[in-house]
Amino acid sequence: MKCSHCQNDFPQDSLQICEDEGREVYFCCNGCKSVYFLLKENHAQSFYDKLQGSTLTPKLEAQSFSSSYYQSKSFKDRYITNTKEGYSQLTLLIHNIHCSACIWLNETMLNKLDGVIEAHIHYTNHKAQITFDESKLSVSEIVALIESLGYGVSVGEQMDTKSKEEKRDFFIKLTVAIFCSMNIMWLAIAQYSGYFQGITKEYSLLLNIASFILCTPVLFYSGSIFYKSAYSGLKRGFVGMDLLVFSGSLIAYFYSVYACFSGDETYFESVSMILTFVMIGKFLELKSKNSAGEILESLNAQIPQSLRVFREGGVCEIAPQEVEVGERIEVLVGERIVIDGVLESENALLDEVALSGESNPISKSKGELLTSGSINLMQSITYTATKSFEESSLNSLIKLITNATAQKPAIQALANKISARFSQFVLFIALCTFAFYLCTHHPFNEALRVAISVIIIACPCALALATPISSIVGLSRAYQEGILFKQSKFLEILAKVDYLCFDKTGTLTLGFPSVIEEIKFCDYDPALLEALNQKNIHPIAKGILSYLHAPSTLEVEQVFIHAHQGLEVFCEGKRLLGGSLEFLKERGVSVPEMECKGSVFAWSVENELQSVFFLQDSLKPYAKEVISSLQKQGLKMCILSGDSQSEVERITKELGIKESYFRHSPIQKAEVIERLRARGRKIAMIGDGINDTLALSQSEIGISMADRNDLAIASSDVVLLDSNLHSLEKTFSIASKTLKNIKQNIAFSLLYNTTTIPLACLGLIAPIFAALSMSVSSLVVVMNALRLKRIKL
Repeated sequence: MKCSHCQNDFPQDSLQICEDEGREVYFCCNGCKSVYFLLKENHAQSFYDKLQGSTLTPKLEAQSFSSSYYQSKSFKDRYITNTKEGYSQLTLLIHNIHCSACIWLNETMLNKLDGVIEAHIHYTNHKAQITFDESKLSVSEIVALIESLGYGVSVGEQMDTKSKEEKRDFFIKLTVAIFCSMNIMWLAIAQYSGYFQGITKEYSLLLNIASFILCTPVLFYSGSIFYKSAYSGLKRGFVGMDLLVFSGSLIAYFYSVYACFSGDETYFESVSMILTFVMIGKFLELKSKNSAGEILESLNAQIPQSLRVFREGGVCEIAPQEVEVGERIEVLVGERIVIDGVLESENALLDEVALSGESNPISKSKGELLTSGSINLMQSITYTATKSFEESSLNSLIKLITNATAQKPAIQALANKISARFSQFVLFIALCTFAFYLCTHHPFNEALRVAISVIIIACPCALALATPISSIVGLSRAYQEGILFKQSKFLEILAKVDYLCFDKTGTLTLGFPSVIEEIKFCDYDPALLEALNQKNIHPIAKGILSYLHAPSTLEVEQVFIHAHQGLEVFCEGKRLLGGSLEFLKERGVSVPEMECKGSVFAWSVENELQSVFFLQDSLKPYAKEVISSLQKQGLKMCILSGDSQSEVERITKELGIKESYFRHSPIQKAEVIERLRARGRKIAMIGDGINDTLALSQSEIGISMADRNDLAIASSDVVLLDSNLHSLEKTFSIASKTLKNIKQNIAFSLLYNTTTIPLACLGLIAPIFAALSMSVSSLVVVMNALRLKRIKL
């Protein structure tokens, strides 16, 4: 249903219905309603004729979703998706999150809800992905919980608008805090100068009142982001950094109000600067987080708002999500292909650097597959969509990167456990310190000052930041190098791997074996051999077809493929067999003894051996250097292949690998990995992601060399977007350096808090410097993580 003013589509039950001269008109918000009738009053309805089908952009915050709408069919159809397991999945943007403790609180409370299967909040954009059982839990209950914690929620089209508003609101509050704090500091300088040069009580009181006036908006307006979150957390029994900051500031503020009229020293400048320093720290942290997550933002920016599709005899522009499989799409020069498809034009020149890292343009001919994410370089082209937008390579890649940061590494659990109780411990220490100073006959204002310093200097945020910020930067750096980790926890797992299992074909070798020798046992019809291999997608079959150079015109009647052994084909009324020597022997073909050279392919017609081919595959470029480098890092390894003994042993010898397994079926490969794990090895399996599915799933971590047209290989945990073996070396380097960076951040956070809290207890740190050091500690953690963007691999 369209809004009668802005012409945007909205669910009917979310629109206001009004009457205009006997007919119903619909409005998404009061703003659109007012403008519509204003135009009518001024006889300016021609405005809508000039729109010519275009839409206006309404302010989406006016569209508030009621509890009943969350349960409506239109909401479910638009925003809820179903998982393979039959659960529902919803993405929400949670507002007013300004530290990692907020993320921890929301995730913890959401995961405690009966019916929530899994809830993860993305660290950089604060989008929550919630998987839940609709038979036990409703969306309105999920939203009610988040709002009861003091956080806002938006969904769908609202998210970008709400996110921008939240950032703008924070910036305004920060500006107010800085303006007031700068003026308070001038007043403080005048007041401190007066202490040494002499100042009357009247002037001192006047300066204190001016400081009070300037400090109040900083505490209650700019500082509202802290006290709202602190209050909501307390209602749920949670004590976090927000409570530490606000309680310290509030205590100092009320004491200063009392001291203002009693003639004692005030701390208005400290209150103001404490909040300002913390907010500046949060602002810089936000900028750094955006920098850390820039890869995801850049990928999202690559999706255009509309595509040109041939419909009803013409070209019309529609959203990518509305394109159906089989529709013809036009792409102009310089535009990006958004949906996978088959090229209809005679040829095309594409830039695929965004997906595979390939810097050179790739030429395509009619009938070839086009991968979404590619840029059309040469001329306007037309192609047919073979996938929906949801299933396209570019969208799948974005989903994988988004989901990667949602899964937390195991080391983060330790940091979360410490930071969860840390704030409570700090408040207890501050209270004990305050009591100790009073009991040892120190002045009340000094005891209060020391206690405030203890509360403010503690920084649980630095500890909570340690893991997620490093993980995000590590994942971004990996993608820049053409490496896709499906979950951030795989960074930690891979860094602990000590044994590698390599598939051979397509992983260590080029995957294009060529014929080096043929032994004929009789004269045969090459067309029969062509027909036998036309239905076989194995690289050996492709090598033989390349050797023959003659297309077959024979019709194949039946094909039976025997996995990892051979195939049986009926053609021209004859039974053809092709595969290993053992495969032919088992089916009654007489095969003489012979010395095997490389991979072997034998074939027969009506159980009569025709010929035997020997093929060899070449090593990939830099394979020896990469294997040698990994061995120098202390990694043990083996080749785990279904190929022949002679070919596997040849490759093993060339690469200097000591252990190998040949003629292994997928089940046997998995059994080898299980035996290695039983010996205490932590295994990484490196394969093609298709033939090695079982082995990849049995290992601690599976690494696949991705085909350009299959970016989301389900069986692997890490996908190398190109086939360059240097990417494998970089994968291990990124994983180990990211884990090292995380450990550095955690160590620094613990060292900072264990050092500064005792110093504050001794009265050696003033509250204003406590706030500064607390903000700096979080920034140190963030800046250390950002070093991963510049490390040499």
